[in-house]
Amino acid sequence: MDPEERLAWLTLASVEGVGTLTFARLVGRFGGAAQALAAIRGGRLGPLAAELRLRHAVRRALAAAAADPAALRAPLTELGLWSLIPFDRGWPAQLRSVPDPPVVLHGWGEAAALIAPHRVAVVGTRRPSPTGRLFATRLADRLAEAGAVVVSGLAIGIDGAAHAAVVARGGRTVAVIGAGHRQPGPRAHRGLVRSIIDCGGAVISELGPQAQAARGTYPRRNRILSGLADTIMVVEAPARSGAINTAHHALEQGRGLLVAPGRPGDERTAGCLRLLRETEARPLVGLDEALADAGIDQLDPGSRADPTGPGPVAAGAGGGPAGLGQAERAVARRLGQGAADLDELVAATGLAPATVASALGLLQLRGWAQACGPAYLPAGPLLRGG
Repeated sequence: MDPEERLAWLTLASVEGVGTLTFARLVGRFGGAAQALAAIRGGRLGPLAAELRLRHAVRRALAAAAADPAALRAPLTELGLWSLIPFDRGWPAQLRSVPDPPVVLHGWGEAAALIAPHRVAVVGTRRPSPTGRLFATRLADRLAEAGAVVVSGLAIGIDGAAHAAVVARGGRTVAVIGAGHRQPGPRAHRGLVRSIIDCGGAVISELGPQAQAARGTYPRRNRILSGLADTIMVVEAPARSGAINTAHHALEQGRGLLVAPGRPGDERTAGCLRLLRETEARPLVGLDEALADAGIDQLDPGSRADPTGPGPVAAGAGGGPAGLGQAERAVARRLGQGAADLDELVAATGLAPATVASALGLLQLRGWAQACGPAYLPAGPLLRGG
């Protein structure tokens, strides 16, 4: 693509209020993004604006973009974002088959993570049960250990647990956010965002950097989340939730869908039960079975995320928690001093609640901690002074 046309494409796609339909109509009517901006500068937008029923705020934004394209693109440079459009070599080919595909993706981190082999989405409720959170942690950890890229939405709950488990192992994870990069998910996940980037993952959005989260941005985000993945795994989801919306996108897109069976009568898993009863979803019944159903049970060991990272752990020669990730070590050090609840661990470590919860899940999985009501107790090597 001509460099001038590519810059015009990025400019037009970054105008707040210009969705994929409006973008396509502008480019189609005038023969390209650069021609569309020229037409807007020349005052020829009126008939199409009336046809599309563009709000006055969008018309003003288009006029401002056409008058000073560089000013609209400046935040991309300011925030250190890369951008991909469908004509770029690194564009994820699987998104071309998504209904209403995005016209641009902005991101931090490694764009290569979007096209890596074996991408699996792990999604679920923002208010998981302790069992659901632990299972999401174990599932994401196992996927990362097998070399898969885990895709999720950076929300509090199952999403955060999945992302945190992957970075704790040193694996790659992609966070698809429902706003611009000035608001990259919950404030509690700012540290998690940095960890995702440091581990070779990516934080992406189709929205311009200034775009704010709104009621409709998350459901639209979900079509990209499912579109990037080969398989979608739902851990816990109520009947009406973003995870269920993502699951339906997956079915429409022909992706594999695995759903953890829920407990009858539990609102947190009512959506899971409905998916299993009413759709082609397969039950997610165990870690080995999940990897086999996703086609990643026999990966080349050389592709695994971090063979020297936190797998089954043992105390180091100096008595430290060798093999644990940074967050797990911080939580383990505090637990080594005695029992603590989640709030106490957050205060002691300075980590986000979701990061601490994920670290606790991994510590329990590896026998370093155990839950006792709302408190967590040291176990295994921590009891032996490890």
